[in-house]
Amino acid sequence: MNMSDLEYESVEQAANELLVHISEFIGVNTVYIAKKEEDYMQVMDAYNKGEQIVDSDLQVDYDSSYCQYVISSDDAHFKTFNLSEDEATSHMKLAEELGAKAFMGVKLYDKDNQEFGTLCVLDTEAKEFSNQEISFLQSIGKMFNFIINLDQTQQQVDLLSTPIVPVTEGVAVLPIVGYMSEDRSSQLLGNILRQVQQNELDYFILDLSGLVTFNNLFINHLMNIIDSLELMGVKAVITGIRPDMAMAQVKQGAKFKNIIIASSLEQALQRIGFTLIKNEAQR
Repeated sequence: MNMSDLEYESVEQAANELLVHISEFIGVNTVYIAKKEEDYMQVMDAYNKGEQIVDSDLQVDYDSSYCQYVISSDDAHFKTFNLSEDEATSHMKLAEELGAKAFMGVKLYDKDNQEFGTLCVLDTEAKEFSNQEISFLQSIGKMFNFIINLDQTQQQVDLLSTPIVPVTEGVAVLPIVGYMSEDRSSQLLGNILRQVQQNELDYFILDLSGLVTFNNLFINHLMNIIDSLELMGVKAVITGIRPDMAMAQVKQGAKFKNIIIASSLEQALQRIGFTLIKNEAQR
């Protein structure tokens, strides 16, 4: 094996490859990671070998999700041959909506050893999972615990090492990097609003070039920040849009209609009436 095969550009890329290996080893169509929020499960990443059963930004009420059985299980995992026939799950409609039968999931834990969510597999056919397959999923779950730990630690470092930076009078910029979770969104929102109040800002620039993912979950968090800024009389400006983000933005349509979007900080400043001028004395 070439050492370059072990190199990943991001945590997300490494996680995606693990999902593919799970699908191949256990022989299932779909593998996904879901994070437990206060009253719902949020799919953070998903792999579908064939039929598209689970989207990477699916959100399901906790009481309507099969993940609840994984999280509440004393065995740290839950499995069923057929969701529509299992006594615990037969009353639920989600399997019919997704077109799924076989299901298995294991718990995931964060860096504080608190329940983070689940790692689950689904298939369109009924399947009896072997002890070897259960052990394999549990082992990969432990690897994901480590990945989650690394990512959460990095997010905390990023949050401390990327402060809100004043650019010019009335304008500040904040680079957003990594994943955007509900907890992190709340932390960022609090920091942003405090800075706005203390510095009497007119424009707040959010640089997204360091983001790992740009999905519906992040867009919802982003809109919460933008709406809060607007209530305080501050105009939000978005920079660092990558091609994949641009495609997602187009799909969102009217959500971004009245927001200033620029490819760079320099372009953003020009859009709001400022110009970067090089000091001739330093040339």
